[in-house]
Amino acid sequence: MSQGIFKALEYLENQIESITPKSDISHTFVCHNRANGMLPPLEQRRSSNRYFELELESLPEDDGAAGLSGRRRALCVCRVRYDIPNDLAYRQRMMAEDAEFILTKLKGPDYSLSTTGIVSVIPEPPLLDPVEIDNNIAHILSVPFTLLYLEA
Repeated sequence: MSQGIFKALEYLENQIESITPKSDISHTFVCHNRANGMLPPLEQRRSSNRYFELELESLPEDDGAAGLSGRRRALCVCRVRYDIPNDLAYRQRMMAEDAEFILTKLKGPDYSLSTTGIVSVIPEPPLLDPVEIDNNIAHILSVPFTLLYLEA
C-alpha cells in the first residue's frame, strides 16, 4: 500500500492530464510542476494553454476526530494557465468548460484508497486571475480543494 501526500497529488495530476478538452483539443492538460526539479513559475510560461500545477496552500494537519490518526487534511489548489487564443470571449468559455472537467475529476470517485491514500477531495468554487506579462494578458484558472488522505 503506497500512501501519502506525494502519491495522492501524483494521482490527481494524472487524472487532470487524462482530461480530453471539448474546445481547442490541440492543447491538452500538461502538468508543469511535478515536484521533480526547478522550473520557472507558471505565470512566466508563454504561449501555453492548459499547463497546470497542484500547489499546497497549507501544510497537512491531522484530521482525526478523536486524537491522532493517520488521516490528514491539506488545502490545495489546481492552477491552470491560459493565454491562447487572443479572443477573450472564446478563452473564457474554454476556461469555464475546463473548470467543470477539473471539478469532476477532483471529486472522483475513481481513486482507490489502497493505492492512492485519498479518502476524499472537496472542491471549492473556481477563480480566474489575469496575469500581465509584456502587455499580454493571460489567465490563471484556480480550483481550490481540500484533500483528505492517509499517511502511511
